[in-house]
Amino acid sequence: MNIQFIGQGLDPESDITTGNFIIDSLESDSYSSFNAFVAFVSTGGLKNIIDQMLAFREAGGEIKLYLGVNLNATSKEALEKLLEHEIESYVVYSPNNIIYHPKIYAFEGNETTRAIIGSSNLTESGLFQNIEASVCVDFERDDENGSEFLADIYDHFNAIINQEHPSCQMLTQEVLEILVESNVVLPEAASRAKSNKINKEFGQKETKVNTRLLELFGKVKAKRPPKGFRKTVVKKELIAEEETNEVNVVDETTELAAGSMWIETGLMTGGSRNILDLSKKGKLDGVNKFGSVSYFGVEPNDENQINDINVIFGGKTYIGNRVFYAPANSNWRIRLNGETAAGEKLTTFSIPSLGQNGGFQQKILLFTKIDETNFRLEILEQEDMPRLIENSADWAKGGSGNGRAYGIIAE
Repeated sequence: MNIQFIGQGLDPESDITTGNFIIDSLESDSYSSFNAFVAFVSTGGLKNIIDQMLAFREAGGEIKLYLGVNLNATSKEALEKLLEHEIESYVVYSPNNIIYHPKIYAFEGNETTRAIIGSSNLTESGLFQNIEASVCVDFERDDENGSEFLADIYDHFNAIINQEHPSCQMLTQEVLEILVESNVVLPEAASRAKSNKINKEFGQKETKVNTRLLELFGKVKAKRPPKGFRKTVVKKELIAEEETNEVNVVDETTELAAGSMWIETGLMTGGSRNILDLSKKGKLDGVNKFGSVSYFGVEPNDENQINDINVIFGGKTYIGNRVFYAPANSNWRIRLNGETAAGEKLTTFSIPSLGQNGGFQQKILLFTKIDETNFRLEILEQEDMPRLIENSADWAKGGSGNGRAYGIIAE
């Protein structure tokens, strides 16, 4: 018997992840069956192992998944994907406070067996990115201790495996429809909206507190999954208190919309740190590229052109933001100083205070064009740059290729 510890998430350069162990097992000719008992499954998790699962089955392997759906953590799209590929799956759900919460991946062959047991769900973050801990137990078929160990696992889940437990149902289209109608299983967009609502109600951090928090705790760098990053990022929602104008920070997950443009901000300029330099043209690896200013309906060579736009930020429309050419600096700029009809100023969020950076400084601004006049604005962190680049149809750096990065999100 051989026992390996699988520790993932703390070293982003390490390939030791539960997901990679599962992929290696599916690609091995040592196993002919794969049984998983897992609390949560997402499309991101399936995306990274589905090719290996289908190849495993095509080669004669048998797959059975026993999945939980509690806490809205298993998505409608993930279960639809399993039905689409006709992967034999069972849903375990108890309509009270009892949660089905195991994470066991078992592989069996004629001569050898493998069981991976730990904290990793069948989600992209659980398999590849989160700080997780599991053990991988390998043993030969004639290993008595190993055989007894595997038998204990199957004995524990026997009623579920044999569909004798009332909380277990085979996944069918009808079962999925009932779960969705009952809001037990949500579409991924609805799940994000629910999470964002909770963050707004309970997760607000005043910017001074948020700064102290970030100074105290460093961020873990996310490892790139085998099939790439999901098309979602965490944006910073800035909320100004009506009476005090103090700014609170809320983390929200947002989906990257095709055609949106992201721009690296740097330190910004202007007294309120609300002026962002735009590029007339860009370059990457010696190849000339489009300039970021063209996204706002400006002809890059027409230096006399001015374009006033509305910026929709935090659900409010700020009127009077200007795209213009600054001859003194020989570059295009956008001045984010709009106001709402009620007199609320966008500079409330951009202006630095008490030695703290303004809300737009050292960030990435994500603009989504609604029409020629209206643009939605979202604030992302610099650490999202690799994810944005990977999901971009094209990207560049301003000027001769040494300026700030920007790009257009792909379809």
